[in-house]
Amino acid sequence: MKKSFLKWFCCFVPLGFLACAGNKPATDTTVLEQAKTETIKKVHELIAEKKYESAFVLLDSIDSQNSQPDIVLLKEDIALNYFVTSFMHQAFAFKDIAPNEDIMDYRGTDGSYKLHLFQVDSILENLIKIEPDNCKLYKGLGDFYSDVYSKYTDRWLKNDSELFTLIQTNVQKAIDGNCADYQSYYDLGFINLVQEKYKESIPYFLKSIEMNNERAVSHYNLAYAYLYADDHQNALKYAKNALEIYTDLELKGDAARMLGQIYKELKDTLNAVESYELANKIEPENYYTIKALLRLYVKTSNKKAEEITNVFFNLAPENPAIYNDLEDIFYESEKENDLIAFFKSQLSVFKDNDIVQGLLNFYLGKIYLETDKKVAQKYFLESKENVGKILDKDHPMLISIEEGIKRCE
Repeated sequence: MKKSFLKWFCCFVPLGFLACAGNKPATDTTVLEQAKTETIKKVHELIAEKKYESAFVLLDSIDSQNSQPDIVLLKEDIALNYFVTSFMHQAFAFKDIAPNEDIMDYRGTDGSYKLHLFQVDSILENLIKIEPDNCKLYKGLGDFYSDVYSKYTDRWLKNDSELFTLIQTNVQKAIDGNCADYQSYYDLGFINLVQEKYKESIPYFLKSIEMNNERAVSHYNLAYAYLYADDHQNALKYAKNALEIYTDLELKGDAARMLGQIYKELKDTLNAVESYELANKIEPENYYTIKALLRLYVKTSNKKAEEITNVFFNLAPENPAIYNDLEDIFYESEKENDLIAFFKSQLSVFKDNDIVQGLLNFYLGKIYLETDKKVAQKYFLESKENVGKILDKDHPMLISIEEGIKRCE
Protein backbone atom coordinates (compact mmCIF):
# COMPACT_ATOMS: atom_id res chain seq x y z
CA MET A 1 0.00 0.00 0.00
CA LYS A 2 2.79 2.35 0.92
CA LYS A 3 4.60 1.55 -2.32
CA SER A 4 1.61 2.32 -4.49
CA PHE A 5 0.93 5.53 -2.59
CA LEU A 6 4.53 6.65 -3.06
CA LYS A 7 4.41 5.82 -6.76
CA TRP A 8 1.12 7.75 -7.10
CA PHE A 9 2.52 10.71 -5.13
CA CYS A 10 5.68 10.92 -7.27
CA CYS A 11 3.65 11.13 -10.44
CA PHE A 12 2.00 14.36 -9.31
CA VAL A 13 4.84 16.10 -7.50
CA PRO A 14 6.36 19.03 -9.50
CA LEU A 15 9.70 18.27 -11.09
CA GLY A 16 12.65 19.09 -8.91
CA PHE A 17 10.64 18.72 -5.66
CA LEU A 18 11.29 15.06 -5.02
CA ALA A 19 13.56 12.58 -6.74
CA CYS A 20 11.97 9.19 -7.04
CA ALA A 21 13.94 6.04 -7.67
CA GLY A 22 14.32 5.37 -11.38
CA ASN A 23 12.71 8.66 -12.37
CA LYS A 24 15.18 11.51 -11.57
CA PRO A 25 13.82 14.91 -12.66
CA ALA A 26 15.81 17.83 -14.08
CA THR A 27 17.45 19.81 -11.26
CA ASP A 28 17.49 23.58 -10.76
CA THR A 29 21.22 23.55 -11.54
CA THR A 30 20.64 21.90 -14.91
CA VAL A 31 17.93 24.39 -15.81
CA LEU A 32 20.17 27.29 -14.83
CA GLU A 33 23.07 25.93 -16.86
CA GLN A 34 20.83 25.53 -19.91
CA ALA A 35 19.58 29.09 -19.49
CA LYS A 36 23.14 30.32 -19.11
CA THR A 37 24.23 28.48 -22.27
CA GLU A 38 21.36 30.04 -24.21
CA THR A 39 22.23 33.48 -22.84
CA ILE A 40 25.88 33.19 -23.85
CA LYS A 41 24.80 32.05 -27.31
CA LYS A 42 22.54 35.09 -27.57
CA VAL A 43 25.34 37.38 -26.39
CA HIS A 44 27.63 36.15 -29.17
CA GLU A 45 24.84 36.80 -31.66
CA LEU A 46 24.43 40.34 -30.32
CA ILE A 47 28.17 40.97 -30.58
CA ALA A 48 28.12 39.75 -34.19
CA GLU A 49 25.26 42.19 -34.81
CA LYS A 50 27.29 44.99 -33.11
CA LYS A 51 24.74 45.32 -30.30
CA TYR A 52 27.42 45.84 -27.69
CA GLU A 53 25.33 47.62 -25.05
CA SER A 54 22.62 44.97 -25.30
CA ALA A 55 25.21 42.17 -25.03
CA PHE A 56 26.78 43.60 -21.90
CA VAL A 57 23.41 44.29 -20.25
CA LEU A 58 22.26 40.73 -20.99
CA LEU A 59 25.38 39.29 -19.34
CA ASP A 60 24.88 41.59 -16.37
CA SER A 61 21.33 40.27 -15.98
CA ILE A 62 22.59 36.77 -15.18
CA ASP A 63 25.69 37.75 -13.19
CA SER A 64 25.36 41.23 -11.75
CA GLN A 65 27.68 40.28 -8.87
CA ASN A 66 30.48 39.18 -11.23
CA SER A 67 30.84 35.82 -9.52
CA GLN A 68 30.95 33.55 -12.57
CA PRO A 69 34.38 33.42 -14.30
CA ASP A 70 33.13 32.61 -17.82
CA ILE A 71 30.58 35.43 -17.72
CA VAL A 72 33.12 37.90 -16.31
CA LEU A 73 35.65 37.02 -19.02
CA LEU A 74 33.02 37.54 -21.72
CA LYS A 75 32.14 40.89 -20.16
CA GLU A 76 35.84 41.77 -20.23
CA ASP A 77 36.05 40.91 -23.92
CA ILE A 78 33.20 43.33 -24.66
CA ALA A 79 34.65 46.00 -22.36
CA LEU A 80 38.16 45.97 -23.85
CA ASN A 81 37.19 45.66 -27.49
CA TYR A 82 33.92 47.49 -27.92
CA PHE A 83 33.72 50.37 -25.44
CA VAL A 84 32.70 53.84 -26.56
CA THR A 85 34.02 55.54 -23.45
CA SER A 86 36.31 54.23 -20.74
CA PHE A 87 37.09 55.88 -17.43
CA MET A 88 40.53 54.54 -16.51
CA HIS A 89 39.26 51.09 -17.54
CA GLN A 90 37.24 50.97 -14.33
CA ALA A 91 33.92 51.98 -15.89
CA PHE A 92 32.76 51.55 -19.48
CA ALA A 93 30.04 52.81 -21.79
CA PHE A 94 28.80 50.86 -24.81
CA LYS A 95 26.54 51.46 -27.79
CA ASP A 96 24.45 49.37 -30.16
CA ILE A 97 25.49 50.39 -33.67
CA ALA A 98 24.39 49.62 -37.20
CA PRO A 99 25.99 46.69 -39.09
CA ASN A 100 27.78 49.09 -41.47
CA GLU A 101 29.24 51.19 -38.64
CA ASP A 102 32.47 50.82 -36.68
CA ILE A 103 32.80 51.32 -32.94
CA MET A 104 35.90 53.47 -33.56
CA ASP A 105 33.64 56.04 -35.24
CA TYR A 106 32.05 56.64 -31.85
CA ARG A 107 34.96 56.09 -29.46
CA GLY A 108 35.94 59.32 -27.76
CA THR A 109 33.07 61.31 -29.27
CA ASP A 110 30.38 63.19 -27.36
CA GLY A 111 27.19 61.32 -26.62
CA SER A 112 24.77 60.24 -23.94
CA TYR A 113 25.63 56.72 -22.79
CA LYS A 114 24.91 54.55 -19.77
CA LEU A 115 28.04 53.99 -17.70
CA HIS A 116 28.73 50.50 -16.32
CA LEU A 117 31.04 50.16 -13.32
CA PHE A 118 33.22 47.19 -14.17
CA GLN A 119 36.57 47.07 -12.36
CA VAL A 120 38.09 44.20 -14.27
CA ASP A 121 41.32 43.96 -12.28
CA SER A 122 39.77 43.76 -8.81
CA ILE A 123 36.96 41.45 -10.03
CA LEU A 124 39.43 38.98 -11.55
CA GLU A 125 41.74 39.15 -8.54
CA ASN A 126 38.80 38.23 -6.28
CA LEU A 127 37.86 35.33 -8.54
CA ILE A 128 41.46 34.09 -8.51
CA LYS A 129 41.31 33.88 -4.71
CA ILE A 130 38.36 31.50 -5.12
CA GLU A 131 39.75 29.59 -8.14
CA PRO A 132 43.57 29.92 -7.92
CA ASP A 133 44.10 27.16 -10.49
CA ASN A 134 41.89 28.73 -13.19
CA CYS A 135 44.48 29.85 -15.76
CA LYS A 136 41.81 31.61 -17.83
CA LEU A 137 41.51 34.18 -15.05
CA TYR A 138 45.24 34.89 -15.19
CA LYS A 139 45.02 35.27 -18.94
CA GLY A 140 42.12 37.70 -18.54
CA LEU A 141 44.11 39.72 -16.03
CA GLY A 142 47.16 39.76 -18.31
CA ASP A 143 44.98 40.89 -21.23
CA PHE A 144 43.52 43.65 -19.08
CA TYR A 145 46.85 45.06 -17.90
CA SER A 146 48.26 44.89 -21.45
CA ASP A 147 45.30 46.87 -22.75
CA VAL A 148 45.65 49.39 -19.93
CA TYR A 149 49.31 49.93 -20.84
CA SER A 150 48.48 50.43 -24.52
CA LYS A 151 45.84 53.06 -23.76
CA TYR A 152 47.08 54.75 -20.58
CA THR A 153 50.86 54.81 -20.83
CA ASP A 154 52.16 56.69 -17.75
CA ARG A 155 48.61 57.83 -16.95
CA TRP A 156 46.93 54.93 -15.16
CA LEU A 157 46.34 54.01 -11.51
CA LYS A 158 49.60 52.05 -11.47
CA ASN A 159 52.84 53.16 -13.07
CA ASP A 160 54.31 51.43 -16.12
CA SER A 161 56.89 49.53 -14.11
CA GLU A 162 54.14 47.98 -11.99
CA LEU A 163 52.11 47.18 -15.11
CA PHE A 164 55.07 45.41 -16.71
CA THR A 165 55.41 43.18 -13.65
CA LEU A 166 51.67 42.46 -13.54
CA ILE A 167 51.59 41.60 -17.25
CA GLN A 168 54.58 39.28 -17.00
CA THR A 169 53.32 37.55 -13.86
CA ASN A 170 49.78 36.90 -15.06
CA VAL A 171 50.62 36.01 -18.67
CA GLN A 172 53.30 33.58 -17.49
CA LYS A 173 50.73 31.87 -15.26
CA ALA A 174 48.39 31.64 -18.24
CA ILE A 175 51.22 30.04 -20.24
CA ASP A 176 52.02 27.62 -17.41
CA GLY A 177 48.36 26.61 -17.28
CA ASN A 178 48.18 26.17 -21.06
CA CYS A 179 45.66 29.01 -21.46
CA ALA A 180 47.85 31.39 -23.47
CA ASP A 181 47.16 32.38 -27.07
CA TYR A 182 49.16 34.31 -29.66
CA GLN A 183 48.18 37.61 -28.01
CA SER A 184 49.62 36.44 -24.68
CA TYR A 185 53.03 35.74 -26.22
CA TYR A 186 52.86 38.98 -28.20
CA ASP A 187 52.21 40.96 -25.01
CA LEU A 188 55.29 39.48 -23.33
CA GLY A 189 57.37 40.24 -26.42
CA PHE A 190 56.08 43.79 -26.58
CA ILE A 191 56.74 44.73 -22.95
CA ASN A 192 60.28 43.40 -23.30
CA LEU A 193 60.66 45.45 -26.47
CA VAL A 194 59.52 48.73 -24.89
CA GLN A 195 61.98 48.10 -22.05
CA GLU A 196 64.71 47.74 -24.71
CA LYS A 197 65.19 44.06 -23.88
CA TYR A 198 65.42 43.25 -27.55
CA LYS A 199 66.91 39.75 -27.44
CA GLU A 200 64.55 38.72 -24.63
CA SER A 201 61.53 39.77 -26.69
CA ILE A 202 62.42 37.67 -29.74
CA PRO A 203 61.33 34.18 -28.52
CA TYR A 204 57.91 35.53 -27.50
CA PHE A 205 57.30 37.17 -30.87
CA LEU A 206 58.40 34.00 -32.64
CA LYS A 207 55.95 31.92 -30.59
CA SER A 208 53.16 34.42 -31.27
CA ILE A 209 53.85 34.20 -35.02
CA GLU A 210 53.95 30.40 -34.81
CA MET A 211 50.42 30.52 -33.38
CA ASN A 212 49.16 33.24 -35.77
CA ASN A 213 51.28 33.91 -38.83
CA GLU A 214 48.93 36.48 -40.38
CA ARG A 215 49.31 39.25 -37.79
CA ALA A 216 51.46 41.96 -39.36
CA VAL A 217 52.30 43.81 -36.14
CA SER A 218 53.98 40.69 -34.73
CA HIS A 219 56.27 40.47 -37.77
CA TYR A 220 56.94 44.22 -37.61
CA ASN A 221 57.93 44.26 -33.94
CA LEU A 222 60.00 41.12 -34.35
CA ALA A 223 61.87 42.85 -37.19
CA TYR A 224 62.38 45.85 -34.90
CA ALA A 225 63.75 43.58 -32.15
CA TYR A 226 66.14 41.86 -34.55
CA LEU A 227 67.28 45.23 -35.93
CA TYR A 228 68.27 46.48 -32.49
CA ALA A 229 69.80 43.12 -31.64
CA ASP A 230 72.06 43.64 -34.71
CA ASP A 231 70.63 40.64 -36.56
CA HIS A 232 69.97 42.41 -39.86
CA GLN A 233 69.18 39.36 -41.95
CA ASN A 234 66.32 38.26 -39.70
CA ALA A 235 65.24 41.90 -39.41
CA LEU A 236 64.95 42.01 -43.21
CA LYS A 237 62.96 38.79 -43.29
CA TYR A 238 60.29 39.90 -40.86
CA ALA A 239 60.14 43.50 -42.12
CA LYS A 240 59.36 42.10 -45.57
CA ASN A 241 56.67 39.89 -44.04
CA ALA A 242 55.10 42.90 -42.31
CA LEU A 243 55.20 44.92 -45.53
CA GLU A 244 53.40 42.14 -47.37
CA ILE A 245 50.73 41.55 -44.71
CA TYR A 246 49.85 45.13 -43.74
CA THR A 247 46.85 46.63 -45.55
CA ASP A 248 46.72 49.98 -43.73
CA LEU A 249 48.76 52.40 -45.88
CA GLU A 250 50.37 54.24 -42.98
CA LEU A 251 51.54 51.00 -41.37
CA LYS A 252 52.59 49.54 -44.72
CA GLY A 253 54.63 52.66 -45.41
CA ASP A 254 56.23 52.35 -41.99
CA ALA A 255 57.27 48.77 -42.77
CA ALA A 256 58.83 49.89 -46.07
CA ARG A 257 60.66 52.64 -44.19
CA MET A 258 62.02 50.08 -41.74
CA LEU A 259 63.35 48.08 -44.69
CA GLY A 260 65.11 51.22 -45.88
CA GLN A 261 66.71 51.68 -42.47
CA ILE A 262 67.90 48.07 -42.37
CA TYR A 263 69.43 48.28 -45.86
CA LYS A 264 71.03 51.59 -44.92
CA GLU A 265 72.71 49.99 -41.90
CA LEU A 266 73.88 47.19 -44.18
CA LYS A 267 75.34 49.93 -46.45
CA ASP A 268 73.18 48.64 -49.30
CA THR A 269 72.36 52.09 -50.68
CA LEU A 270 70.59 50.85 -53.79
CA ASN A 271 68.04 48.79 -51.86
CA ALA A 272 67.78 51.45 -49.15
CA VAL A 273 66.78 54.06 -51.75
CA GLU A 274 64.38 51.62 -53.39
CA SER A 275 62.70 50.88 -50.04
CA TYR A 276 62.32 54.55 -49.09
CA GLU A 277 60.95 55.32 -52.54
CA LEU A 278 58.43 52.51 -52.06
CA ALA A 279 57.48 53.97 -48.67
CA ASN A 280 56.96 57.36 -50.33
CA LYS A 281 54.82 55.78 -53.03
CA ILE A 282 52.66 53.99 -50.44
CA GLU A 283 52.30 57.04 -48.19
CA PRO A 284 53.38 60.19 -50.06
CA GLU A 285 55.07 63.11 -48.31
CA ASN A 286 55.64 61.46 -44.97
CA TYR A 287 58.17 63.59 -43.07
CA TYR A 288 60.35 60.66 -41.93
CA THR A 289 60.39 59.02 -45.36
CA ILE A 290 61.23 62.21 -47.25
CA LYS A 291 63.94 63.13 -44.75
CA ALA A 292 65.64 59.74 -45.06
CA LEU A 293 65.31 59.76 -48.84
CA LEU A 294 66.73 63.29 -49.08
CA ARG A 295 69.73 62.31 -46.96
CA LEU A 296 70.51 59.41 -49.30
CA TYR A 297 69.97 61.50 -52.45
CA VAL A 298 72.26 64.29 -51.24
CA LYS A 299 74.91 61.85 -50.07
CA THR A 300 74.97 60.02 -53.42
CA SER A 301 74.51 63.17 -55.57
CA ASN A 302 71.32 61.68 -56.96
CA LYS A 303 69.72 63.81 -59.68
CA LYS A 304 66.45 63.67 -57.71
CA ALA A 305 68.02 65.55 -54.78
CA GLU A 306 66.84 68.98 -55.93
CA GLU A 307 63.26 67.83 -56.43
CA ILE A 308 63.05 66.04 -53.08
CA THR A 309 64.65 69.02 -51.29
CA ASN A 310 61.80 71.15 -52.55
CA VAL A 311 59.22 68.56 -51.45
CA PHE A 312 60.78 68.32 -48.00
CA PHE A 313 60.97 72.09 -47.55
CA ASN A 314 57.33 72.52 -48.53
CA LEU A 315 56.18 70.10 -45.87
CA ALA A 316 56.46 72.94 -43.35
CA PRO A 317 58.31 76.06 -44.63
CA GLU A 318 57.38 78.03 -41.49
CA ASN A 319 58.86 75.42 -39.13
CA PRO A 320 62.50 75.98 -38.06
CA ALA A 321 62.92 72.19 -37.67
CA ILE A 322 62.87 71.85 -41.47
CA TYR A 323 65.77 74.31 -41.81
CA ASN A 324 67.74 72.55 -39.08
CA ASP A 325 67.22 69.21 -40.84
CA LEU A 326 68.36 70.65 -44.16
CA GLU A 327 71.46 72.11 -42.50
CA ASP A 328 72.28 68.75 -40.94
CA ILE A 329 71.76 66.80 -44.19
CA PHE A 330 73.71 69.11 -46.51
CA TYR A 331 76.55 69.77 -44.06
CA GLU A 332 76.94 66.03 -43.48
CA SER A 333 77.71 65.62 -47.18
CA GLU A 334 79.75 68.87 -47.34
CA LYS A 335 77.30 70.45 -49.80
CA GLU A 336 76.68 73.80 -48.14
CA ASN A 337 76.77 75.60 -51.49
CA ASP A 338 73.83 73.52 -52.75
CA LEU A 339 71.89 74.50 -49.63
CA ILE A 340 72.74 78.18 -50.11
CA ALA A 341 71.51 78.02 -53.70
CA PHE A 342 68.29 76.35 -52.58
CA PHE A 343 67.56 78.87 -49.81
CA LYS A 344 68.19 81.78 -52.21
CA SER A 345 65.83 80.26 -54.76
CA GLN A 346 63.06 80.16 -52.18
CA LEU A 347 63.38 83.88 -51.33
CA SER A 348 61.52 84.78 -54.50
CA VAL A 349 59.01 81.92 -54.12
CA PHE A 350 57.95 83.09 -50.64
CA LYS A 351 58.39 86.83 -51.18
CA ASP A 352 54.97 87.54 -49.65
CA ASN A 353 55.50 85.44 -46.52
CA ASP A 354 57.46 87.39 -43.88
CA ILE A 355 57.96 84.38 -41.61
CA VAL A 356 59.47 82.21 -44.36
CA GLN A 357 61.52 85.18 -45.63
CA GLY A 358 62.79 85.75 -42.11
CA LEU A 359 63.77 82.12 -41.66
CA LEU A 360 65.48 81.88 -45.06
CA ASN A 361 67.50 85.03 -44.41
CA PHE A 362 68.36 83.92 -40.89
CA TYR A 363 69.69 80.52 -42.02
CA LEU A 364 71.58 82.08 -44.91
CA GLY A 365 73.17 84.37 -42.32
CA LYS A 366 74.11 81.35 -40.22
CA ILE A 367 75.79 79.64 -43.18
CA TYR A 368 77.76 82.73 -44.26
CA LEU A 369 78.83 83.48 -40.70
CA GLU A 370 81.67 80.99 -41.06
CA THR A 371 82.97 82.38 -44.36
CA ASP A 372 81.85 85.99 -44.93
CA LYS A 373 80.60 87.98 -41.93
CA LYS A 374 79.72 91.00 -44.03
CA VAL A 375 77.33 88.94 -46.17
CA ALA A 376 76.08 87.16 -43.05
CA GLN A 377 75.27 90.51 -41.42
CA LYS A 378 73.26 91.52 -44.48
CA TYR A 379 71.09 88.41 -44.21
CA PHE A 380 70.62 88.75 -40.44
CA LEU A 381 69.47 92.36 -40.88
CA GLU A 382 67.08 91.28 -43.64
CA SER A 383 65.71 88.59 -41.32
CA LYS A 384 65.22 91.12 -38.53
CA GLU A 385 63.29 93.38 -40.87
CA ASN A 386 61.11 90.46 -42.02
CA VAL A 387 60.01 89.28 -38.60
CA GLY A 388 60.66 92.32 -36.37
CA LYS A 389 57.21 93.71 -37.08
CA ILE A 390 55.52 90.36 -36.40
CA LEU A 391 57.29 88.83 -33.39
CA ASP A 392 57.63 90.13 -29.83
CA LYS A 393 61.00 91.54 -28.81
CA ASP A 394 61.71 88.63 -26.48
CA HIS A 395 60.85 85.99 -29.10
CA PRO A 396 63.64 83.34 -29.35
CA MET A 397 64.09 83.98 -33.07
CA LEU A 398 64.65 87.71 -32.63
CA ILE A 399 67.09 87.00 -29.81
CA SER A 400 68.99 84.60 -32.12
CA ILE A 401 69.04 87.20 -34.92
CA GLU A 402 70.51 89.82 -32.55
CA GLU A 403 73.18 87.34 -31.46
CA GLY A 404 74.01 86.67 -35.12
CA ILE A 405 74.33 90.37 -35.84
CA LYS A 406 76.71 90.80 -32.86
CA ARG A 407 78.87 87.93 -34.10
CA CYS A 408 79.26 89.73 -37.41
CA GLU A 409 80.68 92.89 -35.81
